[in-house]
Parts: sequence; structure tokens; C-alpha cells
Amino acid sequence: MKALIEAVNKSKHTKKSHCFPPMNREHRRIIHELAQVYGIESVSYDNEPKRNVVISAVKGKSVCPTVTLTSLLTKEKQARPPPPIPHHKQSEKHGNSSTERRFKEETVIDYFDVQD
Repeated sequence: MKALIEAVNKSKHTKKSHCFPPMNREHRRIIHELAQVYGIESVSYDNEPKRNVVISAVKGKSVCPTVTLTSLLTKEKQARPPPPIPHHKQSEKHGNSSTERRFKEETVIDYFDVQD
């Protein structure tokens, strides 16, 4: 698609097309979605199993995106930090009764409970 856009921009013609070979529905869907990103017209022709896609770049309308698909995929594959570990209060059954009592004995201060 990038080569097609570059070719139409260097050409005297205002439109250049490329015909893909026959492909399945999922591959055609990918071509149509990528064509939208590049501002390229895309149309499917013929019946199954010979259904194919023709894309057309238009001078002044079709442009290459600023971010490449490869860089987006590379970024997605990078390791992400693990999610935070939830902390649960241990019950007295787990042998941490002194800590449990300390939490129960602490008074809760409510700053919005105004008493005269």
C-alpha cells in the first residue's frame, strides 16, 4: 500500500490500482481495514472461491500513516508489568490474631462527624 501511494504521488495520473489474488474472507477483511487506514479505496470482486480485492490509491487523498504496523506490533509484544497483587486481611485461623486484634481495636476517625 505504501508503494502504491508513493507511485501515485510520483505519477501524472491521479489514481493507481492494485489487484490482489483471490483470498479468503478474513484476508480480504484485513485488506479493507488497512485500506481505510491508508485512505485507499478498496472493492471486492468476483464470487467465491475467486473473490479478490482491488485497491486504488488516489493522489492527495491516500497517505501513509505516521506509525508503522510493525512498530505497533512490536510495542504490543513488549512485556507488560504484572497486575498489582491484592492484599487480604488474614483471619485468626491463620495464626495472626495479634495483628487482627490491633486492627479491630483501632478507632476510626470520621472528620465529617462534627459534634457540638
